[in-house]
Amino acid sequence: MITVDDLLLKIVNFSTPTIEEKITARDARVLRSLASSITATFFITENQSRLLVKILKENRKKLEEFSEEIDLTLKDPSWSKSFRQIEQIRKVSVDYKQFEEGRLNIEFTFNSQIRKILTDSKKIEGLVQVHPGKAYTAEYTEKNIITIFELLEPHEFVFDEPLYRHYDTIKSWSENEVKKPLFLANFTHTAFQRLTSEDGNLQHETNESIITDRSNRFQYLVEKTGKNPENLTDIMAYREKSRIWVSSVMHSLDDIFESLTNLRRFPLLVIFPNYDEKRAFQNLENLSISLEKSGISDDVGIYFRMDNNEEGKKFNQLISSKAYNHKLTKDTKVVAIQSGKIPKFLIKSAWQPMSVLSLDNNLRHNKAGVYSECCDLVITYSDAQPLVGIRHL
Repeated sequence: MITVDDLLLKIVNFSTPTIEEKITARDARVLRSLASSITATFFITENQSRLLVKILKENRKKLEEFSEEIDLTLKDPSWSKSFRQIEQIRKVSVDYKQFEEGRLNIEFTFNSQIRKILTDSKKIEGLVQVHPGKAYTAEYTEKNIITIFELLEPHEFVFDEPLYRHYDTIKSWSENEVKKPLFLANFTHTAFQRLTSEDGNLQHETNESIITDRSNRFQYLVEKTGKNPENLTDIMAYREKSRIWVSSVMHSLDDIFESLTNLRRFPLLVIFPNYDEKRAFQNLENLSISLEKSGISDDVGIYFRMDNNEEGKKFNQLISSKAYNHKLTKDTKVVAIQSGKIPKFLIKSAWQPMSVLSLDNNLRHNKAGVYSECCDLVITYSDAQPLVGIRHL
């Protein structure tokens, strides 16, 4: 009896008609590819043999010249050689050679299911594909060790020995025990107490909003209260990230200054956009009104000027008339700059903002945006929510 692989060679070498004339282009391509593998020294794999049998069964009626041979051969399939064995690689290791801090290496023989598991997971930090479909790297973190282990260990992955120990150690940690020293009441280090004393004695603070607000700044934990923020002050205090958006349609500039005052969030850096003198003058007028309502008349520095056209002159004259040109000191309460321009003296000075207010500008990829990273409260104040960078309202 003829073997399946010999039958395939007989079929693909038949010239009148060719297989391309009888079956679909895709199936014809697969059969010719398998025929090439059969004639090569490495033969075909067991999976490829199953595919070959499947295609022959599906096309036996179309290949009428060979339909009887196909039926007879596939009744008890045999092969002229042993199937080629593929080494199955499934391992996770740590690479210190290319990365000083170490990265997790995930290597595996191509497998669409494993690739889908990795690419669909949103929990793996810094996942990067380094070889199409079968090699990835990820950040070497405790979270990734747990996530990758629990995703891939059921699929018979082998991990470097230290990763097994790390996994067992991390899983032995008690979340409550780890978190306990990080709550404000349990911080006893003198350096922390000295740092927070400059912002008031937080460990004796009774204002819950201020305590929650400063947890972002000083990186301590607060008890979850389940409180739903109902006003702008609490929206700021209970933010999850440093950057938030405040709608200029729903809230006035006065509301923002009131909330900043309630949270003791001065000094303040105000950032104007680079364009439109008319809009800049309107922003400055509104800012001036809010400053006066907040009782801030001194220690204000507007450190940029507009061109001396009609609107630009009005902007510059308002600064002069309101005396918003104080020399910068560490006690300056409000500073204003343009987003694309940061005065050198501002960078070199000891002055630092407790909060940043950006008017009509999302601070993406500009000098002011980079400078603002030093602050844990950055407010974008505009009529429309920015498309990128901010999602927390």
